Amino acid sequence: MHGMDIKQYISQRLSEMKSLHEKDILRNIMEDIFIPLHNHTETQYDQLETRVKNEMPLIAESFVIWNTIMPRENALGNQYIFPMLDEDLKMPEIEMSGLLDRLRQEGGVRLDSVFVQADYLVCREMENNKEILNGILKVQGDNFQIGIRLKPSIRYIQCIENLYKLFVANSIPWQTVNSPYVFKMFDVVMVRIDVNEQNLAKYKKLNSLATDYTVDCGKYEQYIRKSTIPVWNVSKQLLKSEDFPLAALDKVNYEYVFDLTEQGVEHGYLADYRNTDIVAVRREESTLIVTSSSKTGVKWFIYKIAKRKQYTTDIFKYDLMNNAQTDSFTARMMAYYGTIIKSNAELHRILASYDASEYITLDSIQVISGVIDGETYEVNRFIKDEIRDQTVSKSLLMKFKPIKRNSYILRDVMSFLVSQTQIIYPEFNCVGVLI
Repeated sequence: MHGMDIKQYISQRLSEMKSLHEKDILRNIMEDIFIPLHNHTETQYDQLETRVKNEMPLIAESFVIWNTIMPRENALGNQYIFPMLDEDLKMPEIEMSGLLDRLRQEGGVRLDSVFVQADYLVCREMENNKEILNGILKVQGDNFQIGIRLKPSIRYIQCIENLYKLFVANSIPWQTVNSPYVFKMFDVVMVRIDVNEQNLAKYKKLNSLATDYTVDCGKYEQYIRKSTIPVWNVSKQLLKSEDFPLAALDKVNYEYVFDLTEQGVEHGYLADYRNTDIVAVRREESTLIVTSSSKTGVKWFIYKIAKRKQYTTDIFKYDLMNNAQTDSFTARMMAYYGTIIKSNAELHRILASYDASEYITLDSIQVISGVIDGETYEVNRFIKDEIRDQTVSKSLLMKFKPIKRNSYILRDVMSFLVSQTQIIYPEFNCVGVLI
């Protein structure tokens, strides 16, 4: 009951009382005790509601993931964009010693990773193609005939999987990462080399050699982009605490306080629980407070989700993608509390709130009996068992209209939106198609 209503209610009850003496006593009690208490409670509720509205968008905005791909030589020097894997900053090296044994035991040796600038349907065709391509490995002026297979690179998907685990461990609501380029990265895997151990003998004293190769990719050659690596706004840092922790409230553990002023309070931070005796981490404005069982200085890794800073000198050859939403209170409530949306109109509104909607727009949805295939893939494939009912018997077919019609990442953006929908509708097999 709102404040004005309760006051009217009390006034009405007082007017109905016949005893003036009892009326005065009750009026004094109401005026001196009850109404001030009620007003205080109302104020507290208003402040709580305001704080929730203000803080929930802040939580989501602090953990927006930005990503793109860049030439290897340009992947350093940006204040908020970093290589997904530092090892990508140099060409892969190949161990010549024991090469044939590795081929026999492992079935293949990765020479490189390349970006395939093509629509998802082309990438899917490449993934299903088991053809061995012909290539040449160049070593110290010698050329060796080799056989190559192009296989989807899982290294970058594993980076996103690790990020998901960090979100869960830090009690941060997970938002599907809109990462089209990651799913277009293919490993160049050598599965055969026409050479014997005797011919390799002169290289055994060399520890490793940078790979220099050529490969005939046939009809896929036009899509292959070498020396291009995925980058995002996530960086890993090692922090060391002071040696003078405070006793935690439980009188068992210890609290370490880290000032984030120098790091930047506008960024999001995730603690890696796997590397030390960390019990819990909480954020309080400009500080991170770590609860640990260790009495002395704690060394631990933290993942920084850098907030994007728009510089006029930032020019990206490939679109900078993100999983951000517009500041919708209902959308933040859904993300924070896991509220399930079940109406057609609400689903349209939520998907339209993502920045990704500038590429495609949801046209219609249709429930179909049985499990069907579409033109999308599961972005959150590493949490598939958690977001889809394994006894599902119906599919939710989502039809999208393209806005940027000539973009080769349309079906990847569609996969992002469909994968986010899959979290909302675990009882369906969610798939998408372009119309």
